[in-house]
Amino acid sequence: MFQKGIVMSKLILASHGSLAEGMKSALKMILGDTVQAEAFGLDKWEQPQAIMEQVQKLRAECPEEEFIILCDMKGGSVCNRMVELCSEPNVCVISGMNLTLAIGLAMMPPGVKCSEMKEELFEEARDGIEYFDSSVVGGLKEEEEDDLW
Repeated sequence: MFQKGIVMSKLILASHGSLAEGMKSALKMILGDTVQAEAFGLDKWEQPQAIMEQVQKLRAECPEEEFIILCDMKGGSVCNRMVELCSEPNVCVISGMNLTLAIGLAMMPPGVKCSEMKEELFEEARDGIEYFDSSVVGGLKEEEEDDLW
C-alpha cells in the first residue's frame, strides 16, 4: 500500500451541496480514473458531523498517510468541522476549493508533504483567478488579434 518512510497523501474533498462530488468528477475527467480522492458533500451526508465521522474512519484505516482535506469555504460549517481533525498527526485542511488547486493536490508526488508545496500550489490557484468583462476582453482582442490567451 505504501512504502516505509514514504509519506503517501489521501485527498479528501468536502463541501456544501454536491461541490465535492462535482470536483471529483472534474478531476477524473482531466486526470483519468487513477485519481485517488474521496468526496463528501452535504447533499448526501446532510451534517458536517457525518462527514467528519467518515473522514475519521478513513483516517483510522490509514493512520500513516497524510490526509489533505480540501474544503469549499473558510468559516463554513464543513470546513470548521474538518479543522477539528487537524489535532491528529498528518492532517491538514485547505479552504477555498477550486479545480486548479484540486489538480495540484491530486498530482502531488509520493513522499512530498502538502506543507512543502502549499505556497506553490496556492500561487498557481490564485493565478487562475481572473476577472473578465467586455472592456477587458475588448482590450485583449486589440492587443492579440489571434489568441485571447
